[in-house]
Amino acid sequence: MDEQGKNILIVDDDSSIQELLRIILSKHGYQVFQATDGEEGVRKFLEIQPDLVVSDISMPKGDGFNVAILIRSKEESLGRRIPILLISAFYDDHANQENAARCGADAFLSKPFTQKQLIEKVQALLEPNGG
Repeated sequence: MDEQGKNILIVDDDSSIQELLRIILSKHGYQVFQATDGEEGVRKFLEIQPDLVVSDISMPKGDGFNVAILIRSKEESLGRRIPILLISAFYDDHANQENAARCGADAFLSKPFTQKQLIEKVQALLEPNGG
């Protein structure tokens, strides 16, 4: 697997979720960066230019849908498309998946999810040929 050296930006206002994601992703060889709200997430996206963004939907200062829209509007200057995975504990998975796609996100994962589900989704998004 080719995940060594891949940078992942986690955007989530819940520090315990951030830490859990950091531990799981770091254990699999990813370099993890963190942001605590939508504004900081977009700022760090431009600064770090990560290989993947994992963002919660419900956050202050720009929810995950807005983060995805802003990233899509700014990534043209980077010359590449960055995969975005939105996560949420909201129960209407169908609506979240539709809204995530509409905002430019590549995938959606409903909380709670297993470590295996997270890693499979991340690896699929980072595969050059989409898995």
